[in-house]
Amino acid sequence: MIFSQDEIKRRQYEIQEKAIRDYNSTILYNRKEGLKEGLKKGAENKAIEIALKMLANGSDVNFIADVTGLSIEKINEIKK
Repeated sequence: MIFSQDEIKRRQYEIQEKAIRDYNSTILYNRKEGLKEGLKKGAENKAIEIALKMLANGSDVNFIADVTGLSIEKINEIKK
């Protein structure tokens, strides 16, 4: 009751609560973005791994690009 009547303390509390919410929101956003980036990088690494195996088996670069989704330039880069 006293706390809610003290305008300065109530405002300090509200500012602190907002800071905590903002911090938690930022952490959650960064965690989601990090997960997306990690999944994307993992998928690209797997595609490169598949491309290497296909190149070792003599598959055509165009076919590898179709199967893996990698660009022909990227496959030629891997090939070297």
